[in-house]
Amino acid sequence: MSTKSKQARQKKNQPKKQKGKGKRKGKKKQKKVDKFAKVYSKQKKAVPVRDLYQVMRWPKYIKIQRQRKVLMKRLRVPPAINQFTNTLERNTAYQLFTLLSKYSPETKKQKKTRLQKVAESKVIGDNVKSKKPLTVKYGINHVTSLVERKKAKLVIIAHDVDPIELVVWLPALCRKMGVPYCIVKGKARLGKVVHKKTATALVLTDVKQQDKNAFAKIIDICMPKFNDNVETRTKWGGGVLSSKARKAIEKNLESSQLSKKLMQEQKIRERIIKEKLEQQRLEEEAQKKKEEEAKNGKPEADKAEEKKDTKKQSKK
Repeated sequence: MSTKSKQARQKKNQPKKQKGKGKRKGKKKQKKVDKFAKVYSKQKKAVPVRDLYQVMRWPKYIKIQRQRKVLMKRLRVPPAINQFTNTLERNTAYQLFTLLSKYSPETKKQKKTRLQKVAESKVIGDNVKSKKPLTVKYGINHVTSLVERKKAKLVIIAHDVDPIELVVWLPALCRKMGVPYCIVKGKARLGKVVHKKTATALVLTDVKQQDKNAFAKIIDICMPKFNDNVETRTKWGGGVLSSKARKAIEKNLESSQLSKKLMQEQKIRERIIKEKLEQQRLEEEAQKKKEEEAKNGKPEADKAEEKKDTKKQSKK
């Protein structure tokens, strides 16, 4: 038998080594876990929370709101539209809305009960006349007619009316008729006073005796801020650049300033070079004269002096 076949048989007959024996027991290496990897384990560990503001798909109306806000900042807004950014202060607005809440119009139920009482009194035979309660007037056509007839004591306009053309002329009309007006945030708050979703403008025609002092204070605040304020009528709005555009402009300015500095430095260098060249030319000319004088013999100045000396001696 060959040696190779013997070796193969010996290997087969040898007992097999058991796995794991003879090796050192060490710590298992921990696997690197990715924070944002999806986990599909039995324990069902939660995926870490991420900021999805950039990825989120916002509704269309929110996108339009944001785009409009940015456009109103970037574009140049004329004074007639820009005046609606100047609104009543928070404290005075609170006082005004507390006053308006007292004069909110009747609901359908309240009106029904009032008219039923009047009808019952007529059946009995009592001629009781029920006066309409003193309330806030609303509706843009009704408001304009009250302002034109000078029955309005105070006009309250919403700042966020859309389209703005519905209300843009109303401040000018109030100024012309001498009716005090104010611009307030916003149309939903005005609508709440009148039991509606929104309201463009409200009017107070009169106030009860107990509320006259508070009403007079509000008018004293509104007149100088809106009616007599010329600045708001002439001030243009918008024209605010984005941070990116501002940085670009600053960069351009810096580059222009640098270029100016470089130009000035270049001019100074050119002037110095010209001065040096002029000096070299003068030096060369002087050297050439000296060389010519050396070739001819005595210099011309010495010759002139000798002539003068000879003339003097001849005279003597």
